[in-house]
Amino acid sequence: MPKFAEGGVVRREVLAFAIPGFILLGLLAAISFWVARDVAQEESVRDAVVAAQQAEQWAVGPHVSEALGQGDPQAVAQLDEVVRERILADPVVTLRLWNEDGTIVYSDKPQLIGQQFDLGPEEVEVLTEGGVEAEVSDLSKPENRYERNYGELIEVYLPVTGEDGSRYLMEVYTRQAFLDAQTQTLVRALAPAVLGALAVLALILLLLAWRMARRLDRDRQQREDLLLYAVNSSEAERRRIAADLHDGVVQDLAGVSFGLSALAGKTPDPTVEAQLTTAADRTRRAVGSLRTLLVDIYPPNLRDAGLGAALQDLGNGLDAEVEFDVDPLLQLDDTCQQAFYRVARESTQNIAKHSGATAVTIRLAREGQTVVLTVSDNGRGFDLGHTATGHVGITLMQDLATQLGGDLHIDSRPGEGTSVRFEVECGT
Repeated sequence: MPKFAEGGVVRREVLAFAIPGFILLGLLAAISFWVARDVAQEESVRDAVVAAQQAEQWAVGPHVSEALGQGDPQAVAQLDEVVRERILADPVVTLRLWNEDGTIVYSDKPQLIGQQFDLGPEEVEVLTEGGVEAEVSDLSKPENRYERNYGELIEVYLPVTGEDGSRYLMEVYTRQAFLDAQTQTLVRALAPAVLGALAVLALILLLLAWRMARRLDRDRQQREDLLLYAVNSSEAERRRIAADLHDGVVQDLAGVSFGLSALAGKTPDPTVEAQLTTAADRTRRAVGSLRTLLVDIYPPNLRDAGLGAALQDLGNGLDAEVEFDVDPLLQLDDTCQQAFYRVARESTQNIAKHSGATAVTIRLAREGQTVVLTVSDNGRGFDLGHTATGHVGITLMQDLATQLGGDLHIDSRPGEGTSVRFEVECGT
């Protein structure tokens, strides 16, 4: 029987469904971690901003005054003591205060105090309008020359106002590496929840795929059983019809033929004798046609002598030189033998009726998992586009290939002959 469903069908269907699903889950996981990383980075920067705001409110703000802007050593020393004790600890690496003209009024790097640099437009806006900004520091600026050995830094700047109303721009520099480590910690904390959810989703997809594949396998098995039943029923019906015709009509016509011949030999009238002889000949030809039809309906040599002998009988009936290439060791079940015989019979009938071929090749062999029948000729050929659609024989062969899960390919061009290739996966 043709193999519609093998033991690995369920596994193949599950993989066909699950592999794309797992790929999508992998993409979803990558996107989830990418989003989680961005969120964690934003949280880390936000923590740096909050830390700077707390430093401004509880440490720097109470020690800011006009005297600091005037360079009073005592005011600078008091603020420096607070900054070093309460702020300068990893990951914070430096802190500065600027006045509105770009002069550094305080820095934990004393060399910078009193020096003047250009303030950027965003820094000026924060100083005059308020707010908080955070960005990656440009270490190529001259005022940042003492921080270059720390690697990439995040710069948070915000206004600070003293009790006497003096106002400065405060800059706090935090190591980017610390924020990155904090981001990784947050991502690792989120990973179990994300991976757990994806694992549950993957399990659900796998179960759904398995259930769907089992259902497909049952449907295929049902179609196989129905086809087997139809083929067996067709074979039994053909056998019954052939037996009824052979034992009934054919025998009756043969008797009529013998009777007419006997009467023709006994009548003295030459005209009646000729008429009886003609009727007897026509009856014998009708008997011959019926016997040929019986062989087509249910060829006895297909079951008795095998498919190879049946194919040889078909080829021998052609008025052409026929080359046979049939694997003598090929073992096929009854369904496949009947299918190959039908296709070969239809092909040889087309050759006899239409092609005018002088050379024909009939080949039957196993190729991998399938068995292939090829019938080719050197006849006149035809245009597939104009003939195949309305040709009953070709349609029947195509329907047979579809029913058995096989494939039919016809290659023909006017003046170049025709090749019919029929292949189906068969058991022994």
